[in-house]
Order: sequence, then structure tokens, then C-alpha cells
Amino acid sequence: MRRYIAFVTAVTLTATLLVSATAYADNEPQTFFLEMESPNVAEAPNGDRVAVTGEGTFTVNPKSVEAEGRFTHTFAGGGSLSGTWNATQLLEYQSYGCGVVFGSPIPPNLCGGALKMRVTLTVGTTQLDGILTVFCVIGPNPPNSASEGITLVVPGIINFNRVVTGENVYVRLD
Repeated sequence: MRRYIAFVTAVTLTATLLVSATAYADNEPQTFFLEMESPNVAEAPNGDRVAVTGEGTFTVNPKSVEAEGRFTHTFAGGGSLSGTWNATQLLEYQSYGCGVVFGSPIPPNLCGGALKMRVTLTVGTTQLDGILTVFCVIGPNPPNSASEGITLVVPGIINFNRVVTGENVYVRLD
């Protein structure tokens, strides 16, 4: 019984140290290149859709982002409008890890996660603030509910909260 307790204690201590080391590593500065490889489509409850493309870089610890792209809002009743988006603030980055996609190894600098940014949406001379979240399911730890794609919220106007399609990657630069 003492051997069993010693074994369990050793395993618990090792796991604790590994988690602590991982937490420390997450506090290190990390810079990524964001590539939205094809139009990411999300849908609002009223049936409107938005298709978003873009690229840029973001850094965690300290938080910063320089990213931009294009979008097209297609109305459920017909018609559309197109414009640009520009990231103004990195709100949050939740890493899913790197080097694995659906259990298969890939290059270790290809990473996934949920990247939430404050953006300015511009159509002609009209500008609106929004929150763009980009999801990439690379990594050993994506939530079961995660899908590859985006969501876009324009507060008080529309919420494209259902991921339809997407293809994104975060390339770790350091």
C-alpha cells in the first residue's frame, strides 16, 4: 500500500510540475502570424451571413495585434455590402496548442486557438465597431464545441454567432 501511495504522490507531483511549467510558458511573449486561408463564413439568427478574410500578426504577453482584411455581409432577403476590417485591440487569445490536428502531427509552429479582437468595420465612409473571434482547431486541446471559422458581433446591430465554414492557421513566429 505504501508503494501505491508513493507512486500516486510521484505522479501527482510530476503532473503538478508539468502544469506549472506550461503555465509559465504561457506567460512568455509569443508572436503569431494569422492567416485566414479562405473566406470564413458565419451566420446571424436572421439568416444574414458574413464572409471574412484577412491576415496579420498578434502577440500575447503583452497583448497587441496588427491585422486587417475584407468582409462581405450578405442579407437573407437579398443584396450585400462589402468593406474592410482593421483590428484595434487584442481582447483575448485562448491557445489550443500547436503541432497536432485531429490527432495527426503537423509542423510544430502551426498553432490553433480562439483569437478575439476588437475591430473597426468600414464600408465607404461608414465605420462601426465590432468584435471578431477567429477559431482554429489545430492543437491537442480544442474544446469539443469548437469549429474552424469566425464569429462577428456588431453590438446593437447584428450578431453573426454561428460558424458556417472556415480555414485559419496561426503560425508561431518566435
